[in-house]
Amino acid sequence: MRRMQPLWQIVIATMMVVGMRLGESGRMNTYGRQAMAHWRRHLPAAYRQIPDPEAFFTRAGEEMQTQVTELSTRLAGPDLPGEGYLEKVARLTRAKTEAEQIVRTDSGMFPEPEPTRQEWEQTSPQEDALIDWAWQMQAQLEGLADTQLSLEQAAKEWILPGGFLAQMATSSSPWEFWKTHPRQWETSVQARWERHLNQYRTDR
Repeated sequence: MRRMQPLWQIVIATMMVVGMRLGESGRMNTYGRQAMAHWRRHLPAAYRQIPDPEAFFTRAGEEMQTQVTELSTRLAGPDLPGEGYLEKVARLTRAKTEAEQIVRTDSGMFPEPEPTRQEWEQTSPQEDALIDWAWQMQAQLEGLADTQLSLEQAAKEWILPGGFLAQMATSSSPWEFWKTHPRQWETSVQARWERHLNQYRTDR
């Protein structure tokens, strides 16, 4: 399967092609400021790859403003017969709100934040799950549990050598064994984190 390029990279490339010149006012509008804040908070690595963030988001804000204005006009439609002032204001406001939501989504300037390693560690199986597996595997090897655990499958899942896992499962204390092998564990965590990121980007 061909690996898909992350959305933020496509956005940056597209905006670079369009050009990064400032608008006539030279001032960043609301849409540009919102996009810049979003990237700085949720996509700091991608943000740092932008040569001139001020120009980039100023231009992006201008593009969004133009799209919102055009789309708002189409969504609002012509004045309605007998429409009062407040009714007209409400209609135009609804049209602008809807247009902003559509443009915000379609612009690609507000991509979903990539997961952080901290979030991944908090929501994925870590050392407790590995140690629990080792105890279960030990019981299976001793004929005390009717499970179907596999060293090969565990090695693939945890990205750890089969020999390492076999030693852990046959040690008197899997927990102590884990504590005395920090380098192997950190290598596993880093490799699994990178695998998770690659899968996340591919799925998108």
